[in-house]
Amino acid sequence: MMNKKVVLKFLLFFLSALIFNTKANAQIEPIQVGTTTRQMLVYAPPAIEQGRPLLISMHGMNQDINYQKNQAKWEEVAKANNFVVVYPAGINNSWDISGNRDIDFILAIIDEMSKRYDIDRNRVYLSGFSMGGMMTYHAATKIADKIAAFAPVSGYLMGGPNTNSSRPIPIIHTHGTSDDVVAYSGVQRCMDAWIKRNKCPQTAEIIKPYPAGKASSNATLYTWGPGTDSVSIVLLSLKGVGHWHSIDANGVNTSQEIWNFCKNYSLGFGVPKLKTVALYNENPKQIVANFSLPIIDADSFSGFSIKVNNELVEIEDVVLTDSLHLAINLTDSISADSEISISYQSGNVLSVYEKQLEEFNDKFVDNLLYGAPPRIIKWSVSENGDSLIAGFNKKMLLPNVLDSFRMSVEYDSVFHVSLEQCTYLNNDSSMLVFSLGQKVYADYELFLSYTGANLMAADSGLVRNFTDVQINNTSKGLPMQIVSGTLETSSVAIVLEFSKAIKYKEDQISQLSILANGVPVPVKEAFASNNQVRLVLKNNAHFGDTITVSYSPGTIVSADRGELVGFSDFLISNPLTMPVWHEVPGKVEAENYALQFGTDLETAYDTGGGQNVGWIEDADWLEYAIDNSSEETAFKISFRLAAESAGKRLDYFIDNVRAGFVNVPSTSGWQNWRSVEKDIVIPKGKHYLKFVATIGGFNINYFDIYKESVGINNFSSGELRIYPNPASDEIIIRSTDFDFNHIELRDVMGRSVLEKAVPLTNEHQLPVNLPDGIYLVKIKNESKSLTMKIQVSKQ
Repeated sequence: MMNKKVVLKFLLFFLSALIFNTKANAQIEPIQVGTTTRQMLVYAPPAIEQGRPLLISMHGMNQDINYQKNQAKWEEVAKANNFVVVYPAGINNSWDISGNRDIDFILAIIDEMSKRYDIDRNRVYLSGFSMGGMMTYHAATKIADKIAAFAPVSGYLMGGPNTNSSRPIPIIHTHGTSDDVVAYSGVQRCMDAWIKRNKCPQTAEIIKPYPAGKASSNATLYTWGPGTDSVSIVLLSLKGVGHWHSIDANGVNTSQEIWNFCKNYSLGFGVPKLKTVALYNENPKQIVANFSLPIIDADSFSGFSIKVNNELVEIEDVVLTDSLHLAINLTDSISADSEISISYQSGNVLSVYEKQLEEFNDKFVDNLLYGAPPRIIKWSVSENGDSLIAGFNKKMLLPNVLDSFRMSVEYDSVFHVSLEQCTYLNNDSSMLVFSLGQKVYADYELFLSYTGANLMAADSGLVRNFTDVQINNTSKGLPMQIVSGTLETSSVAIVLEFSKAIKYKEDQISQLSILANGVPVPVKEAFASNNQVRLVLKNNAHFGDTITVSYSPGTIVSADRGELVGFSDFLISNPLTMPVWHEVPGKVEAENYALQFGTDLETAYDTGGGQNVGWIEDADWLEYAIDNSSEETAFKISFRLAAESAGKRLDYFIDNVRAGFVNVPSTSGWQNWRSVEKDIVIPKGKHYLKFVATIGGFNINYFDIYKESVGINNFSSGELRIYPNPASDEIIIRSTDFDFNHIELRDVMGRSVLEKAVPLTNEHQLPVNLPDGIYLVKIKNESKSLTMKIQVSKQ
């Protein structure tokens, strides 16, 4: 097994085609970018809300989405802080760090997440590892107006820093000092360039060790800032760390540190925005604008234009009345029945942070003159869909008749819903509530028309007639139904599809009851995406399993809050094919599994060649279909294993019931093989034998299940003869009962001191260059073994 954390030299970094085995529970999905279909993996916490940030995390060269997900572990941080994470996939596991191909990809992701989760587009953050870090710096020169903060890890532009960004940008760069793929020696040059670009202080504030409370941490934090627009440049230096994403309980969690930095930044920093604008009864020639940030006073203000009834009118002057308000004085008075709009383009209004006022066009001005027509600020529907709510910019009178209103509903067809009664909402006369003749749902498109003269303000201003104004439909959706369910070919997950997008939370797992052949199946975790829920099972399913899912109406709802309709014994499609059943006793090559998770194959350099199973990490597993057609149930099982170091462990199970474990010995190499023998009980008939890597980091070539027969004579038996005995430098092994093809010698401590595969024979001459002592000689074939004691004496 090769180490997954392979440190490649710079040339290999760009030229190699190393493929990393990866795995993940969340699903990769397509996204269209122009005419190209790209891929991404999206994680949104169960409690995600509108207006939350987005972080995009890019993998390194020759890595992929799942490798980045497994090393960065953003889900833990995102769940704790309620933001969305996207892992994009580079084409051919690489990134375009000179052109716009992947810039367009990033922008498409932002647009899609805005549609799906209504993210805060001012709080989008970009991070990447290795070549993904290089892509992060490239994006800083292209879309600094779209990304609020940048967080490269172990990567910078190899041709030298490019600081041609459209604005000063905050950067947190993380790098290991022992990185020999993207050398640490080039980091400071990159930092210095951005320090200069952002006009940050030249001298860093240093925290060592970092965090300050962790004395054993190998990290040092360098901070240059604040500079222009209060941005900082930060370097998180990890002493002795190579080319990987550090998650160190005794030091720093790179992802957590990136979030702690990025969350402080927004594209809206210092930019003033128009909040409200109105014409008041006290002065019909003055429009008052209110802003989100304090404004710097000026001799004169420019950029504003005012329209009255769609005609431009003359502005006399614009003056600052206080730090948050501008008064726009007009030459002529405005009448109560006028419609007013305001625009701002290319002006000189600056916040105290010296940022230009955000431009706007034809914003509606509230005409609050006495008798002016009331303006409807918003229409909405109550959550349960039985009321229409209208908000006005004035206090209103209750209408005496409602037949002047007409609500149209578009769904499968067009129909109408009557408005039945009108009251004030919570005694607020600017908010009217109309009860509806029938319930409406979020799936409906709602339009309202009004023709009449009975919707009036307290100052006698009449609401203007309107036609087919679309209503903001905030009601619950129609009930959701299950559509299909399928067991994945991996055998470890079930995908349920519903009639609409689902809002599913982790604590709702218990509301779904899953049975396999009538027996409850525990679910380990669940993931929701669009109209699907992926349930990861604690134990894998098998060919022929009858799997059903049931749901009694509970709290599971669709994204539009439509309740999930209950269902019982809904059949799950099982696509697994019949496995090859291996007869035991017998030898089984490790690569002949029925099912597996997380492993890969490589060439075996053991006797007999072939392939072995490698790339085994914690919680990976292999499962074999075995058939005990013998009369025996108690066997020996011999595992052929290799590991670079000790401390690894394999647990084995019969039909998901633990049958034993193996402490994998160190063989000092991934292709230095050793057999480890254990006991196992296998009932008669067909069963599933499962190996689980409790502690990964080893290879397995094959396993051998056999019934052991032991010679009871110290020196010979009727079936087995070993001579000379005592022996000095060689022995002859002769069996009268069966042919053997494997010989092993163990010392009195049970340690294997010699192991050899031989051509099938009943006699073999074996050199024994061993210290004096007592040894057990074991010979075996695929179905039987014999053991005998011998003595080695050089005297």
